[in-house]
This record gives sequence, structure tokens and C-alpha cells, in this order.
Amino acid sequence: MRDPLIKAYGHVYPADAALEEALRAALADALPDTDDIPLLERDGDMLRISFEGSYFPEDEAVAALRTAAGMPQGKLDVLDLENWRMTRHAFRDGVLHSSAAPLNNVLDYSGH
Repeated sequence: MRDPLIKAYGHVYPADAALEEALRAALADALPDTDDIPLLERDGDMLRISFEGSYFPEDEAVAALRTAAGMPQGKLDVLDLENWRMTRHAFRDGVLHSSAAPLNNVLDYSGH
């Protein structure tokens, strides 16, 4: 088995059924390396995204998060291991902010 090209991890809360359905539709074309770990799962009023594989529909996922009703909070980190870059989409008070940095900078900042 080869190493994944992309890893994506995130959560958003509180998440209603409409957001869950929008995210499921947005993530339908994802190509995970394994089906053992659910791509999207509910934990109470929180939705968690866990992905490792060759294709993650980042733009579609971000668009689904932008359409969320109310004031959910959360984040989506997308690690592009081929280009050695991480993009963080942080969602707070109904506004989505995105930023990107080389993975070396992220690892240095976190103490790894």
C-alpha cells in the first residue's frame, strides 16, 4: 500500500441534518485509501471528517460549510503531502477563514 497523497481532518458543530447532507454530497467523490474509517461521522451535534487518500474534494467541502445555517464553529485541515502544504479552513461565527502554509512551517510551530 502506498502512502496517502492527501489527509483531511476536521469537525464542525453544532451541525444540523441539512449540513450533514450537504457535506455527504460534497464528499461523495472522495477517493480514500480505505473504507474502514468513515469519511464523515456524527458525534452528538458535531460532524467529524477523517480522510486519507488520493483525492479529497476540498472546494466542494468548503462550499458546503459556507452554506451552513446558524453559527457553527469548527475547522478543516487539508494536508497535501505531495506539495508539502497544509490549508486550514476555520469556521467561526458564520464566517469561514482559510490560510495555507508549507508543512515544514506547521511542524516547526507545533514543536515536531
